[in-house]
Amino acid sequence: MALIGATIIERIINFLRSKGLNDFGIAGVLGNLFAESGLNSRNLQNTYEKKFGMTDQQYTDAVDNGTYTNFIYDKAGYGLCQWTYWSRKQNLLNFAKERKVSIGNEEMQLEFFYQELSTSYPAVLNVLKTATSVRQASNAMLINYERPASQGKDATEEQRLKAQNDRAAYSQDYYDKYLATKKGGSSMKYTEKNKPLQCMMTNSTCYRQTRKMEVKGVLWHSTGANNPNLRRYVQPSADDPNYAQLMQLLGKNTGGNDWNHTEHQAGLNCWIGKLADGTVTTIQTMPWNYRPWGCASGKNGSCNNGWIQFEICEDALNDKDYFDKVYKEACEITAYLCKMFNIDPHGTVKYGKINVPTILCHQDSYQLGLGSNHGDVLHWFPKFGKTMNDIRNDVATYLINKQMEWRMMI
Repeated sequence: MALIGATIIERIINFLRSKGLNDFGIAGVLGNLFAESGLNSRNLQNTYEKKFGMTDQQYTDAVDNGTYTNFIYDKAGYGLCQWTYWSRKQNLLNFAKERKVSIGNEEMQLEFFYQELSTSYPAVLNVLKTATSVRQASNAMLINYERPASQGKDATEEQRLKAQNDRAAYSQDYYDKYLATKKGGSSMKYTEKNKPLQCMMTNSTCYRQTRKMEVKGVLWHSTGANNPNLRRYVQPSADDPNYAQLMQLLGKNTGGNDWNHTEHQAGLNCWIGKLADGTVTTIQTMPWNYRPWGCASGKNGSCNNGWIQFEICEDALNDKDYFDKVYKEACEITAYLCKMFNIDPHGTVKYGKINVPTILCHQDSYQLGLGSNHGDVLHWFPKFGKTMNDIRNDVATYLINKQMEWRMMI
Protein backbone atom coordinates (compact mmCIF):
# COMPACT_ATOMS: atom_id res chain seq x y z
CA MET A 1 0.00 0.00 0.00
CA ALA A 2 1.33 3.47 -0.87
CA LEU A 3 0.67 5.85 2.01
CA ILE A 4 -0.38 9.31 0.91
CA GLY A 5 1.08 12.72 1.81
CA ALA A 6 2.55 12.91 5.29
CA THR A 7 1.29 16.45 5.83
CA ILE A 8 -2.32 15.27 5.97
CA ILE A 9 -1.37 12.30 8.12
CA GLU A 10 0.53 14.48 10.58
CA ARG A 11 -2.43 16.83 10.94
CA ILE A 12 -4.76 13.93 11.70
CA ILE A 13 -2.28 12.37 14.14
CA ASN A 14 -1.82 15.68 15.97
CA PHE A 15 -5.58 16.22 16.19
CA LEU A 16 -6.28 12.74 17.52
CA ARG A 17 -3.42 12.95 20.01
CA SER A 18 -4.84 16.23 21.32
CA LYS A 19 -8.07 14.34 22.03
CA GLY A 20 -6.34 11.66 24.06
CA LEU A 21 -6.28 8.74 21.60
CA ASN A 22 -3.32 6.44 22.10
CA ASP A 23 -1.07 5.33 19.24
CA PHE A 24 -3.00 2.11 18.57
CA GLY A 25 -6.24 4.10 18.46
CA ILE A 26 -4.78 6.67 16.09
CA ALA A 27 -3.56 3.92 13.77
CA GLY A 28 -6.99 2.28 13.83
CA VAL A 29 -8.64 5.55 12.80
CA LEU A 30 -6.11 6.23 10.04
CA GLY A 31 -6.48 2.76 8.53
CA ASN A 32 -10.26 3.04 8.44
CA LEU A 33 -10.31 6.58 7.07
CA PHE A 34 -7.86 5.50 4.39
CA ALA A 35 -10.16 2.63 3.41
CA GLU A 36 -13.21 4.91 3.39
CA SER A 37 -11.91 8.04 1.67
CA GLY A 38 -8.18 7.85 1.05
CA LEU A 39 -7.96 10.54 3.77
CA ASN A 40 -9.61 12.99 1.35
CA SER A 41 -12.11 15.24 3.12
CA ARG A 42 -13.79 16.16 -0.19
CA ASN A 43 -14.20 12.56 -1.34
CA LEU A 44 -17.52 11.71 -2.96
CA GLN A 45 -18.19 7.98 -2.95
CA ASN A 46 -16.65 6.73 -6.20
CA THR A 47 -19.78 4.97 -7.50
CA TYR A 48 -21.71 8.25 -7.24
CA GLU A 49 -19.21 10.37 -9.20
CA LYS A 50 -20.39 8.75 -12.44
CA LYS A 51 -24.02 8.69 -11.32
CA PHE A 52 -24.02 12.43 -10.53
CA GLY A 53 -21.59 13.41 -13.27
CA MET A 54 -19.49 15.36 -10.74
CA THR A 55 -15.96 15.18 -9.42
CA ASP A 56 -15.20 15.41 -5.70
CA GLN A 57 -14.54 19.14 -5.98
CA GLN A 58 -17.57 19.86 -8.17
CA TYR A 59 -19.84 18.07 -5.71
CA THR A 60 -18.31 19.91 -2.76
CA ASP A 61 -18.64 23.29 -4.48
CA ALA A 62 -22.27 22.59 -5.46
CA VAL A 63 -23.20 21.71 -1.88
CA ASP A 64 -21.38 24.80 -0.57
CA ASN A 65 -23.00 27.26 -3.01
CA GLY A 66 -26.47 25.72 -2.76
CA THR A 67 -26.86 24.62 -6.37
CA TYR A 68 -27.02 20.99 -5.20
CA THR A 69 -29.73 20.60 -2.58
CA ASN A 70 -30.01 16.84 -2.05
CA PHE A 71 -26.84 16.33 0.00
CA ILE A 72 -28.74 14.96 3.00
CA TYR A 73 -30.85 12.37 1.20
CA ASP A 74 -28.78 11.32 -1.84
CA LYS A 75 -27.31 8.23 -0.03
CA ALA A 76 -23.81 9.04 -1.32
CA GLY A 77 -20.92 8.58 1.07
CA TYR A 78 -18.94 11.80 1.60
CA GLY A 79 -15.85 13.07 3.37
CA LEU A 80 -13.16 11.52 5.54
CA CYS A 81 -15.56 9.04 7.14
CA GLN A 82 -17.85 8.64 4.09
CA TRP A 83 -20.90 9.78 6.03
CA THR A 84 -23.91 8.26 4.25
CA TYR A 85 -27.00 7.99 6.47
CA TRP A 86 -29.28 11.01 6.14
CA SER A 87 -29.29 12.11 9.77
CA ARG A 88 -25.49 12.02 10.03
CA LYS A 89 -25.17 14.00 6.79
CA GLN A 90 -27.72 16.49 8.11
CA ASN A 91 -25.67 16.91 11.28
CA LEU A 92 -22.45 17.27 9.26
CA LEU A 93 -24.02 19.94 7.05
CA ASN A 94 -25.33 21.86 10.07
CA PHE A 95 -21.92 21.59 11.74
CA ALA A 96 -20.22 23.10 8.68
CA LYS A 97 -22.79 25.91 8.37
CA GLU A 98 -22.45 26.83 12.04
CA ARG A 99 -18.70 27.23 11.51
CA LYS A 100 -19.16 28.97 8.16
CA VAL A 101 -16.76 26.65 6.36
CA SER A 102 -16.94 24.35 3.36
CA ILE A 103 -18.59 20.96 3.76
CA GLY A 104 -15.21 19.57 2.65
CA ASN A 105 -13.17 21.38 5.31
CA GLU A 106 -10.76 18.86 6.84
CA GLU A 107 -10.49 20.45 10.31
CA MET A 108 -14.27 20.77 10.60
CA GLN A 109 -14.76 17.11 9.65
CA LEU A 110 -12.24 15.97 12.26
CA GLU A 111 -14.05 17.99 14.92
CA PHE A 112 -17.38 16.53 13.78
CA PHE A 113 -15.89 13.02 13.84
CA TYR A 114 -14.74 13.53 17.42
CA GLN A 115 -18.11 15.00 18.42
CA GLU A 116 -19.84 11.91 17.01
CA LEU A 117 -17.49 9.65 18.95
CA SER A 118 -18.05 11.60 22.17
CA THR A 119 -21.81 11.79 21.97
CA SER A 120 -22.98 8.79 19.96
CA TYR A 121 -20.13 6.28 20.09
CA PRO A 122 -18.53 6.62 23.56
CA ALA A 123 -17.66 2.92 23.71
CA VAL A 124 -15.68 3.24 20.47
CA LEU A 125 -13.92 6.35 21.80
CA ASN A 126 -12.97 4.49 24.97
CA VAL A 127 -11.38 1.70 22.92
CA LEU A 128 -9.46 4.24 20.83
CA LYS A 129 -8.05 5.79 24.00
CA THR A 130 -7.18 2.51 25.73
CA ALA A 131 -6.54 -0.02 22.93
CA THR A 132 -3.73 -2.49 23.49
CA SER A 133 -3.35 -3.46 19.82
CA VAL A 134 -3.81 -1.99 16.37
CA ARG A 135 -6.37 -4.64 15.42
CA GLN A 136 -8.51 -3.93 18.50
CA ALA A 137 -8.72 -0.26 17.55
CA SER A 138 -9.23 -0.97 13.85
CA ASN A 139 -12.08 -3.41 14.53
CA ALA A 140 -13.78 -0.96 16.89
CA MET A 141 -13.78 1.67 14.14
CA LEU A 142 -14.89 -0.75 11.42
CA ILE A 143 -17.55 -2.76 13.24
CA ASN A 144 -19.02 -0.17 15.60
CA TYR A 145 -18.46 3.21 13.92
CA GLU A 146 -18.12 2.90 10.14
CA ARG A 147 -20.35 -0.21 9.89
CA PRO A 148 -20.05 -0.75 6.10
CA ALA A 149 -22.00 -3.39 4.18
CA SER A 150 -19.15 -5.87 4.70
CA GLN A 151 -20.08 -5.96 8.40
CA GLY A 152 -23.85 -5.99 7.89
CA LYS A 153 -26.34 -8.79 8.52
CA ASP A 154 -26.29 -9.81 4.85
CA ALA A 155 -22.51 -10.21 4.70
CA THR A 156 -20.91 -13.64 4.93
CA GLU A 157 -18.43 -14.49 7.66
CA GLU A 158 -15.72 -14.60 4.99
CA GLN A 159 -16.58 -11.07 3.82
CA ARG A 160 -16.59 -9.76 7.38
CA LEU A 161 -13.22 -11.28 8.17
CA LYS A 162 -11.63 -10.08 4.92
CA ALA A 163 -12.68 -6.48 5.59
CA GLN A 164 -11.38 -6.70 9.16
CA ASN A 165 -8.06 -8.10 7.94
CA ASP A 166 -7.72 -5.47 5.22
CA ARG A 167 -8.37 -2.56 7.54
CA ALA A 168 -6.16 -3.94 10.27
CA ALA A 169 -3.38 -4.20 7.67
CA TYR A 170 -3.86 -0.56 6.61
CA SER A 171 -3.86 0.49 10.26
CA GLN A 172 -0.72 -1.51 10.99
CA ASP A 173 1.05 0.17 8.07
CA TYR A 174 0.30 3.59 9.54
CA TYR A 175 1.37 2.46 12.99
CA ASP A 176 4.65 1.04 11.73
CA LYS A 177 5.54 4.06 9.59
CA TYR A 178 4.32 6.98 11.72
CA LEU A 179 3.72 5.85 15.29
CA ALA A 180 6.17 3.12 16.32
CA THR A 181 9.88 3.19 17.02
CA LYS A 182 12.24 0.38 16.13
CA LYS A 183 11.99 -1.01 19.66
CA GLY A 184 8.22 -0.84 19.62
CA GLY A 185 7.87 2.17 21.90
CA SER A 186 5.73 5.19 21.14
CA SER A 187 6.88 8.44 19.60
CA MET A 188 7.04 11.43 21.88
CA LYS A 189 3.68 13.09 22.09
CA TYR A 190 5.03 16.63 21.92
CA THR A 191 7.32 17.87 19.16
CA GLU A 192 7.93 21.12 17.33
CA LYS A 193 5.15 20.05 14.95
CA ASN A 194 2.81 19.02 17.76
CA LYS A 195 3.15 21.52 20.58
CA PRO A 196 0.98 21.43 23.71
CA LEU A 197 -2.16 23.51 23.98
CA GLN A 198 -1.59 27.14 24.94
CA CYS A 199 -3.67 29.37 27.19
CA MET A 200 -1.41 32.22 28.18
CA MET A 201 -2.74 33.63 31.46
CA THR A 202 -1.78 37.21 30.70
CA ASN A 203 -3.94 38.69 33.47
CA SER A 204 -1.92 37.08 36.26
CA THR A 205 0.55 39.17 38.22
CA CYS A 206 3.28 36.60 37.63
CA TYR A 207 2.88 36.79 33.85
CA ARG A 208 2.93 40.60 33.94
CA GLN A 209 5.77 41.13 36.39
CA THR A 210 8.15 38.18 36.02
CA ARG A 211 11.34 38.18 33.97
CA LYS A 212 13.03 35.87 31.52
CA MET A 213 15.43 33.19 32.76
CA GLU A 214 18.07 30.82 31.47
CA VAL A 215 16.44 27.39 31.57
CA LYS A 216 18.33 24.81 33.65
CA GLY A 217 15.76 22.11 34.30
CA VAL A 218 12.16 21.12 35.04
CA LEU A 219 10.43 21.07 38.45
CA TRP A 220 7.26 19.06 39.15
CA HIS A 221 4.42 20.20 41.44
CA SER A 222 0.99 18.82 42.29
CA THR A 223 -1.86 20.91 43.59
CA GLY A 224 -2.66 19.40 47.00
CA ALA A 225 -6.41 19.62 46.31
CA ASN A 226 -8.93 17.04 45.14
CA ASN A 227 -9.90 18.59 41.81
CA PRO A 228 -8.44 17.07 38.63
CA ASN A 229 -10.08 19.62 36.30
CA LEU A 230 -7.88 22.13 34.52
CA ARG A 231 -10.66 24.73 34.54
CA ARG A 232 -10.23 25.11 38.31
CA TYR A 233 -6.87 26.77 37.69
CA VAL A 234 -6.63 27.67 34.00
CA GLN A 235 -8.87 30.10 32.12
CA PRO A 236 -8.10 32.27 29.08
CA SER A 237 -7.91 36.04 29.10
CA ALA A 238 -10.86 37.75 27.43
CA ASP A 239 -8.65 39.08 24.62
CA ASP A 240 -7.18 35.68 23.77
CA PRO A 241 -7.78 35.12 20.02
CA ASN A 242 -8.70 31.50 20.81
CA TYR A 243 -10.97 32.39 23.74
CA ALA A 244 -14.08 30.56 22.52
CA GLN A 245 -12.20 27.39 21.60
CA LEU A 246 -10.29 27.37 24.90
CA MET A 247 -13.47 27.83 26.92
CA GLN A 248 -15.04 24.93 25.05
CA LEU A 249 -12.02 22.74 25.75
CA LEU A 250 -11.54 23.74 29.39
CA GLY A 251 -15.05 24.49 30.54
CA LYS A 252 -15.94 27.55 32.59
CA ASN A 253 -14.69 28.14 36.13
CA THR A 254 -17.94 29.41 37.59
CA GLY A 255 -16.31 30.23 40.94
CA GLY A 256 -13.88 32.71 39.43
CA ASN A 257 -11.02 31.29 41.51
CA ASP A 258 -8.72 30.37 38.62
CA TRP A 259 -5.17 31.72 38.58
CA ASN A 260 -5.56 34.19 35.71
CA HIS A 261 -6.07 37.16 38.06
CA THR A 262 -3.82 39.84 39.50
CA GLU A 263 -4.50 38.76 43.11
CA HIS A 264 -2.76 35.40 42.61
CA GLN A 265 0.88 35.77 43.58
CA ALA A 266 1.93 32.57 41.84
CA GLY A 267 2.36 31.34 38.31
CA LEU A 268 3.52 28.23 36.46
CA ASN A 269 4.65 27.55 32.92
CA CYS A 270 2.07 24.82 32.34
CA TRP A 271 -0.57 22.61 33.97
CA ILE A 272 -1.59 18.96 33.61
CA GLY A 273 -5.12 17.71 34.24
CA LYS A 274 -8.51 17.04 32.68
CA LEU A 275 -10.20 19.02 29.94
CA ALA A 276 -13.99 19.37 30.00
CA ASP A 277 -14.42 16.08 28.12
CA GLY A 278 -12.21 14.20 30.60
CA THR A 279 -9.13 14.05 28.37
CA VAL A 280 -5.86 14.37 30.30
CA THR A 281 -3.47 16.83 28.68
CA THR A 282 -0.94 19.62 29.19
CA ILE A 283 -1.73 23.29 28.67
CA GLN A 284 1.00 25.92 28.56
CA THR A 285 0.21 29.11 30.48
CA MET A 286 3.49 31.10 30.28
CA PRO A 287 6.43 31.07 27.84
CA TRP A 288 8.96 28.41 28.79
CA ASN A 289 11.67 30.95 29.55
CA TYR A 290 9.49 33.07 31.85
CA ARG A 291 10.60 32.70 35.46
CA PRO A 292 7.78 30.95 37.37
CA TRP A 293 6.59 31.86 40.84
CA GLY A 294 6.21 28.27 41.93
CA CYS A 295 8.42 26.83 44.64
CA ALA A 296 9.17 30.07 46.55
CA SER A 297 12.62 30.09 48.18
CA GLY A 298 14.71 28.54 50.95
CA LYS A 299 17.91 29.33 52.82
CA ASN A 300 20.05 28.70 49.75
CA GLY A 301 17.99 30.51 47.12
CA SER A 302 15.19 29.41 44.78
CA CYS A 303 14.64 26.94 41.96
CA ASN A 304 12.39 29.58 40.47
CA ASN A 305 15.67 30.82 39.00
CA GLY A 306 16.03 28.47 36.06
CA TRP A 307 13.55 25.61 36.43
CA ILE A 308 10.47 25.43 34.21
CA GLN A 309 7.63 24.42 36.55
CA PHE A 310 4.23 22.79 36.16
CA GLU A 311 1.38 21.68 38.39
CA ILE A 312 -0.41 18.35 38.11
CA CYS A 313 -4.06 18.58 39.16
CA GLU A 314 -4.59 16.06 41.94
CA ASP A 315 -7.60 13.85 42.51
CA ALA A 316 -8.25 11.94 45.74
CA LEU A 317 -4.88 10.18 45.21
CA ASN A 318 -6.45 6.71 44.96
CA ASP A 319 -7.26 6.38 41.24
CA LYS A 320 -4.50 4.44 39.46
CA ASP A 321 -5.96 5.09 36.01
CA TYR A 322 -5.86 8.85 36.53
CA PHE A 323 -2.40 8.66 38.07
CA ASP A 324 -1.05 6.64 35.14
CA LYS A 325 -2.41 9.18 32.66
CA VAL A 326 -1.05 12.28 34.40
CA TYR A 327 2.27 10.56 35.10
CA LYS A 328 2.69 9.70 31.42
CA GLU A 329 1.64 13.22 30.43
CA ALA A 330 4.16 14.73 32.85
CA CYS A 331 6.94 12.54 31.45
CA GLU A 332 5.89 13.51 27.91
CA ILE A 333 6.06 17.26 28.52
CA THR A 334 9.30 16.93 30.48
CA ALA A 335 10.93 14.96 27.64
CA TYR A 336 9.77 17.63 25.19
CA LEU A 337 11.34 20.36 27.33
CA CYS A 338 14.54 18.36 27.79
CA LYS A 339 14.83 18.05 24.01
CA MET A 340 14.06 21.74 23.48
CA PHE A 341 16.58 23.02 26.05
CA ASN A 342 19.20 20.26 25.77
CA ILE A 343 18.61 19.07 29.35
CA ASP A 344 20.10 15.78 30.54
CA PRO A 345 17.34 14.06 32.58
CA HIS A 346 19.98 12.49 34.82
CA GLY A 347 22.10 15.64 35.03
CA THR A 348 22.82 18.22 37.72
CA VAL A 349 23.60 21.92 37.56
CA LYS A 350 25.52 24.09 39.99
CA TYR A 351 23.50 26.54 42.06
CA GLY A 352 25.93 28.34 44.34
CA LYS A 353 27.74 25.49 46.06
CA ILE A 354 24.90 22.99 45.55
CA ASN A 355 24.53 20.38 42.80
CA VAL A 356 20.86 20.47 41.86
CA PRO A 357 19.16 17.76 39.73
CA THR A 358 17.89 19.02 36.39
CA ILE A 359 14.61 17.21 37.10
CA LEU A 360 13.20 17.51 40.61
CA CYS A 361 9.98 18.18 42.54
CA HIS A 362 8.88 20.80 45.08
CA GLN A 363 9.87 18.62 48.06
CA ASP A 364 13.32 18.14 46.52
CA SER A 365 13.76 21.91 46.25
CA TYR A 366 12.86 22.27 49.94
CA GLN A 367 15.37 19.60 50.98
CA LEU A 368 18.08 21.50 49.05
CA GLY A 369 17.16 24.81 50.67
CA LEU A 370 15.87 26.12 47.34
CA GLY A 371 12.11 26.07 47.95
CA SER A 372 9.36 26.29 50.55
CA ASN A 373 8.25 23.35 52.71
CA HIS A 374 5.78 21.46 50.51
CA GLY A 375 5.57 17.69 50.08
CA ASP A 376 4.56 17.49 46.41
CA VAL A 377 4.93 15.25 44.53
CA LEU A 378 6.35 12.77 47.03
CA HIS A 379 3.13 12.55 49.09
CA TRP A 380 1.40 11.06 46.00
CA PHE A 381 3.75 9.27 43.62
CA PRO A 382 5.09 6.60 46.04
CA LYS A 383 1.49 5.40 46.49
CA PHE A 384 1.79 4.10 42.92
CA GLY A 385 5.40 2.99 43.12
CA LYS A 386 7.07 5.99 41.47
CA THR A 387 10.16 7.84 42.72
CA MET A 388 12.02 10.80 41.28
CA ASN A 389 14.63 8.39 39.93
CA ASP A 390 11.84 6.54 38.09
CA ILE A 391 10.76 9.86 36.60
CA ARG A 392 14.27 10.65 35.36
CA ASN A 393 14.64 7.17 33.90
CA ASP A 394 11.25 7.28 32.17
CA VAL A 395 11.90 10.72 30.67
CA ALA A 396 15.26 9.50 29.41
CA THR A 397 13.56 6.50 27.79
CA TYR A 398 11.20 8.78 25.85
CA LEU A 399 14.19 10.72 24.55
CA ILE A 400 16.08 7.56 23.56
CA ASN A 401 13.07 6.20 21.68
CA LYS A 402 12.66 9.49 19.83
CA GLN A 403 16.33 9.59 18.87
CA MET A 404 16.01 6.06 17.46
CA GLU A 405 13.00 7.15 15.43
CA TRP A 406 14.91 10.10 13.98
CA ARG A 407 17.78 7.81 12.97
CA MET A 408 15.31 5.55 11.13
CA MET A 409 14.02 8.57 9.16
CA ILE A 410 17.48 9.71 7.99
